[in-house]
Amino acid sequence: MKIPFQQLNAHLSKPLLPVYFVSGDEPFQVDEACRLIRDAAQQQGFSERQIFHVDQKFDWSLLAMEANNLSLFSEKKLIELRIPNAKPGRDGTKALQQYSESLAEDTILLISAGKLEAAQTKSKWLKSLEQAGVLLQIWPIELGRLPQWIQQRLNLRGLSAPNEALKILADRVEGNLLAADQEFEKLLLLYGEGALSTEQIQSAVSDSARYDIFSFADAALSGDPERVAKLLFGLKAEGVEAVLMLWALHREIRSLYLIQEEMLHGNNLNSAMAAQRVWDKRKPLISRAIQRGSLSESGKWLHQCQQLDRIIKGQRAGKAWDELLELALQVSGQALIVSA
Repeated sequence: MKIPFQQLNAHLSKPLLPVYFVSGDEPFQVDEACRLIRDAAQQQGFSERQIFHVDQKFDWSLLAMEANNLSLFSEKKLIELRIPNAKPGRDGTKALQQYSESLAEDTILLISAGKLEAAQTKSKWLKSLEQAGVLLQIWPIELGRLPQWIQQRLNLRGLSAPNEALKILADRVEGNLLAADQEFEKLLLLYGEGALSTEQIQSAVSDSARYDIFSFADAALSGDPERVAKLLFGLKAEGVEAVLMLWALHREIRSLYLIQEEMLHGNNLNSAMAAQRVWDKRKPLISRAIQRGSLSESGKWLHQCQQLDRIIKGQRAGKAWDELLELALQVSGQALIVSA
């Protein structure tokens, strides 16, 4: 069955189903949904946990082996499959369909994946998983609803803010819910619980404006390699994690790719940017980046993002910060030249 994110907490108060498929391209909400499911599983006695990261070389026979592997220490287990591109491939779709048609006892399968394509939602393997459990599709929060979401998240921390201040925060995070959540934590540390003023929020926002992950991504889009390097080293020195910077850069590269793809199919730049919900104030920045690069280059950068993500997770050899700098400089129009 399908349930919206807003109904997940109510659903998890009941006995859990054998399968949960969480998909979307908004990482904060996807991660939060998976965390809520994990916590509920733990509370209901699913104390053993096995995680599989799926890539092109993944051996799908491991899923069936793990499902049938009885533990000496736990009667119930949670199996997590993480499929970043939401494309399990031929072997994967077959394995997932077989799993859903022959469910393992005392086992929950939690699948987290990227955004599903329209054709995938009609596929036999996904329908089979949906019938066996829950399909939870995460959609980005519309800009008009973002202030309301911000107020709800502030309330969870015992904070509140006037409408003007909510709009300031919404404008700053521009849909990056992970960055928004970090801002809320900072506000709580600075001012404690209670009502926040617009002036307090403006001050907190300006304090962090010097170095942030969005400025880093924007510097790459604007074609400013010197600022790219300065921001990268500044953020690294401040202890910002490479995965957050990659998230911000990947978000912009993916947007570029989708806009260029729209244009390849005959749409003009303005309509392509509108389809990707590019804000008016960002259109000049995106336009410059589009003029500087091609669809094939954006596709290559997306592939580099995937490889860099694997480096950060320790699944591939490499130096994450060096690779991140190289990628950002390429987006800015200037590749890093390494002397022999």
